[in-house]
Order: sequence, then structure tokens, then C-alpha cells
Amino acid sequence: MAEKRHKRWTRAAKASQFTRGADGAMIYTGQYRTFSGSQGNYRRYMAMQWGLAVGMAGAVVVSGMIPVPALVNTWYVILPYMLTVLSVASLLWAVCRMQYWGNPLREYVYEATVRKIPLRIGLTMVLSMFTLCGQIIYLCRHRAAGLDLIYTFLFFLFVIVVFFCSVTWNRIKNQEVWSN
Repeated sequence: MAEKRHKRWTRAAKASQFTRGADGAMIYTGQYRTFSGSQGNYRRYMAMQWGLAVGMAGAVVVSGMIPVPALVNTWYVILPYMLTVLSVASLLWAVCRMQYWGNPLREYVYEATVRKIPLRIGLTMVLSMFTLCGQIIYLCRHRAAGLDLIYTFLFFLFVIVVFFCSVTWNRIKNQEVWSN
């Protein structure tokens, strides 16, 4: 059975893909990954990714500003929520990096962004579900009433938005639209 070797992107591996030009500037000589579709499809693809990333980031930020009683001294709600915030920030960073480098992407940028997006999306889905489960446990243990209940449902709504954005993003096959 052939053994597949995983290429690790270290600083030395990236440096080996650059050479000095005649004027002394560094020139990238490595491989590129190009978007398989047309330029219009690429713009729609990036607009969709931007929309989902910004929607998730907005929902996470707004849900953190809601004065939910569960976000005060309740580790089983706070911990998954903060990890969800970090995973959404990671997705937003990946989309920013893809936008910055454009089409075609350098190989090491492709490996760090497009190849890692499914993992980041899965992490966001799981963590947002853990946040919802923690919130449900909190509601079962502490009967909320009045204004707290309204805030709790708003918090639910925004965390569900994060979950559904990540599910929608997960259905899009990121790696299949890029080729050597």
C-alpha cells in the first residue's frame, strides 16, 4: 500500500518556494491553485463565503452583547460560547486571507485556508450546538422568567443563526472547485 506523505508547511518549506529575482526581490516559484469556474462564479463563491462569515461573526458578536444570565458564572455556557467565537474568528480570518491573495492562490495559502475551512466549519457547528445545549441545561436548572426569558430566546436565535450558517457553508464543497 502506497504511503501518502503529508506535506508540512513550515517556514523552511515556504522559503524553498521563493527565489531572488534579478532586481533582488523575492519571486514565488511554487505551485498555484486556481478556481475551476469562471470569474463570475469566483465572485459569487467569494461573496457567498463573505456573507456567511460576516453573518456568523455578526450573530456571535450580537449574542455576546445580550445580557443573558447564563453568560455569567456558568462555565458550561461560557466555555463553548467563547470557543465558538474563536472558531468564527478563524473562519473570518481564512476568508480574509483568501480574498487578499485572490485567484489563483499560492499553494501554502490554499493549504492554510481552503483545506482547513471544512474543519473550522465543523468545529463551529459542534461548538454552537454545545452552546445551545448548555443554555438549555441552564434553563432547566434555573427557571427564567420575564425579561430574562426574552434575552434567552434572543441568545438562542443568534446562536441558531451561527449554526445554520455553518451548516449551509458545510454543504458547499470548497476543495472541489480548486485545481492545480
